[in-house]
Amino acid sequence: MNSKLHTTVITAFLASGLVQAEPQISGKFTVENAQYTSAGTTIGDSVRHSDSENFKNEIAARIYVDGEMDFNEGSSYHVELQGFKDSKANDNNKNNEDYTQRDALREAYVDTNVGDWLVRAGKQQVVWGTADGMKLLDLVNPTDFTEMAQNQMEDSRIPVWMLNADRSLDDGGNFQFIVSQPRENVFCGFDRNISTTLRSNNLATGGDLTTAKGHGQGCAFTLKGVDTITGKSNGFLNIVPDLGSIAYGFSNNADTLAGTTVGSLRGFTHYSLNAFAQDQASGFGINANGTLNTTGSLDGAEVIAGFAAGYDTNLSDNAKNAQNWKAKTNPGSTFEYMGRTVFATFDAFANALSQYKYDMPENDEFDIAMRYKNTTESGTNYSFNYSYNYDKNPVVDLAWKNQRGETLTVNKDTTTNGFGAGAASAVDSAYLYLTDSNSQRYGFGKSPAILEFKQSLKRAHNIGASMDTTVETETLGPVVLRAEALYQKDVYSPIMDRGALDIGDLVSGLKMQKGDKFKYVLGADITALTNMMVSVQFIQERNLDYIDQKVDWDGTACTAADGVNCGRYTADFATMHLTNGLNKAEENKEFVSLYLSKPFGESGQHRWNNITIFEENGGKWNRLDVEYTIDDNTIATAEYNNYWGNENTQFGQLSASSNIQLGLKYSF
Repeated sequence: MNSKLHTTVITAFLASGLVQAEPQISGKFTVENAQYTSAGTTIGDSVRHSDSENFKNEIAARIYVDGEMDFNEGSSYHVELQGFKDSKANDNNKNNEDYTQRDALREAYVDTNVGDWLVRAGKQQVVWGTADGMKLLDLVNPTDFTEMAQNQMEDSRIPVWMLNADRSLDDGGNFQFIVSQPRENVFCGFDRNISTTLRSNNLATGGDLTTAKGHGQGCAFTLKGVDTITGKSNGFLNIVPDLGSIAYGFSNNADTLAGTTVGSLRGFTHYSLNAFAQDQASGFGINANGTLNTTGSLDGAEVIAGFAAGYDTNLSDNAKNAQNWKAKTNPGSTFEYMGRTVFATFDAFANALSQYKYDMPENDEFDIAMRYKNTTESGTNYSFNYSYNYDKNPVVDLAWKNQRGETLTVNKDTTTNGFGAGAASAVDSAYLYLTDSNSQRYGFGKSPAILEFKQSLKRAHNIGASMDTTVETETLGPVVLRAEALYQKDVYSPIMDRGALDIGDLVSGLKMQKGDKFKYVLGADITALTNMMVSVQFIQERNLDYIDQKVDWDGTACTAADGVNCGRYTADFATMHLTNGLNKAEENKEFVSLYLSKPFGESGQHRWNNITIFEENGGKWNRLDVEYTIDDNTIATAEYNNYWGNENTQFGQLSASSNIQLGLKYSF
């Protein structure tokens, strides 16, 4: 449903005669400004920002409409409308947008009784979890992460349409059953605004070296994992058309190379990029547009870098460092990850295109979730949860396609004929070519292939539980002990095959694979210094189908000669990036958090809160926020978010996004 349809439905509903004539109307106006606290460059951006530079200038208004309904005794309704404008945000996040935290229709539901059931029907949010700084058991609603976890959870949580029914039982327990609309989590650079048009960069049509458009540019909180898919410089969605253009240049160059007249670089068809980069050839040079000439003297690495020089994606990092091409250390650019790709394989990539597509759930599909909660005689609260839903994190699958949408087969030829003369130089590699169901080839001299990036959601089973109880102690007073746990079956993780990527098999190089995970939180809450709440948590995320195999693309064991460009492993979705060796995930990822909250002022009318989260491998995040009550209607707010530590962690990667925010809220 779009915003205009939302408005029509609500207007018709209020005018239907089912509601009483005088609804209660209240609202809130919010103004918030955010500035970076230090100079730097955020992920996916190409412009360095200064310290104190504004990145957020938000004005929002929320209107709440509540009232009673006549059709059933005790029935009521609630509507929450929102106007939103952020003049400093990038184009994708400036205005109202459905199914984000900027949604014009935040909530619209009816509460009524049906027999022994309390039913809430409409657009709403459901809260099951109580953990600090994370949403473990909140399985019904997706989350908007375009400002990471900086916003209050009730604001970043995305309401969806659902039927929510619960019933109190004779034993004091409560059973809740929910049927809801499936929607996805929203990340900077990873939403439904990505262009689905074909992306091309075709030297054969005039050599126009187009500029890549990064979807996350201008957003302060783009993650490296997202940048790897849609980023301007490091996103494979934009790298592939540039790679296709260079592949055409490799295949179609008819100059004299190294004193030997050959049809093109295809004369070196048996050479891998590694071998060619090490070749200290002389007697040839390279023009600005990547074509060869005979007036210069360059080694192979410089030739490859010369071809890449006219493009704005991360194709070649350091043409002089021969060790990079031997893959003895972590590479940092595209060609370094493809060291064993032979020139013959680049025929298949010639003039390749890319395309982003969506295969998301339709509005007539639904998720189901249920919860039972109760309290023991000793006062321990507990719950059991189950849901069968589309997992909220989007999945992106890669496949080579033709113009008809047919999936192409990636063929691997390891015979001598596949490489041509001198095939010994291509030991431990393969010659790749693409064919359709009629054995027609794609690439140089033929129709170009399209690398399709398809975004979808996948269904998963989720089984959760929670408990909390209070223990009296002499030293600390009452201590609340709490725990939440979640077992997930068939959730997807990115699997990186560095050997496949090394020989040019992009589709096998990155796959999404389903498996099981177990997550839990252990927490303790006390009150200290009269009225300060202190909460400590230990969080662990266990990947029960974690992969870390020292095997090559063909199933053989990795060798020292392969370096780091060999092996198959579970990648870290949040941080994998061309600049960090496509970061490997932890099998068991751990976090520790400390949360403090205390009122202040003569009557406790003001409050400050501080949460610090320490991430395994050295990532850290601290948020200090203060609410200062000016009068009954007006609150001033201040917030400081500091990210630091290892730049290849979830929090450490956002160090350039550290910020301070000032705001004002007026309620009526």
